[in-house]
Amino acid sequence: MLAAGDLARLGAVLDRPRVPLEVPPAWHWACLGEPTRQADLGPDGHPRRGLFMPPIAATRRMFASGEITFSGPLRAGQETELVETIASVEEKAGASGPLTFVTVDRALSQSGAVRLSERQTIVFTDAPPAPRTPDESEPPTAEWSRETATDPVLLFAFSAATSNTHRIHYDRAYATAVEGYPDLVVHGPLIALLLLEAMPARPVRRFSFRALKPTYVGETVLARGRWIDGGAALWAEVGGAVVMTARAEF
Repeated sequence: MLAAGDLARLGAVLDRPRVPLEVPPAWHWACLGEPTRQADLGPDGHPRRGLFMPPIAATRRMFASGEITFSGPLRAGQETELVETIASVEEKAGASGPLTFVTVDRALSQSGAVRLSERQTIVFTDAPPAPRTPDESEPPTAEWSRETATDPVLLFAFSAATSNTHRIHYDRAYATAVEGYPDLVVHGPLIALLLLEAMPARPVRRFSFRALKPTYVGETVLARGRWIDGGAALWAEVGGAVVMTARAEF
């Protein structure tokens, strides 16, 4: 069920004054989390590899990209079926070492009809995080913009609202000593939601996003966008660098 309480917790994180009956785009991330026993958690806090995810040995896991198609409205309080499948596992050579891309397909149905189809791409690697440098090219002119300052409380609240147990978002010692990040990592899905929340309200038919660079706690996320034919081009900037690009189609 898309429980109103779950949606309310995410709404509080996003500073929404109330939770609408019709679920806003991508808010389903706060619902239908599968409880995982402590014995089934891996060293990174996620369910251990070999349960749902393939038994990949690489240490670091990152949310690379996502695409969501909205076929009909999802409504709070209704029985909802979630079907998740591994669509593909692909090995690629990266600049700093091998990468494993896992594509996960998700479908949410209500009243016997699929209302939302989602494709998530997760990347696994042992390569250390690349240093982030400002972009040399100028980003496009924005028609709207919203700033969000990040801190440990925001990251913890979002982890709790979305049942995300990945330790890089709340365990600084693990994030720095084990995975090699300079600090706690801001969730990719949180940045994607900030892009959607900053956009003037429109009925979204499809939303896609791609993470480009990591964002760290204490940094301010600048969610920007502009209208394009049939939709909106969205992007997030941090410290002069574009860290995520996205597109909403209406």
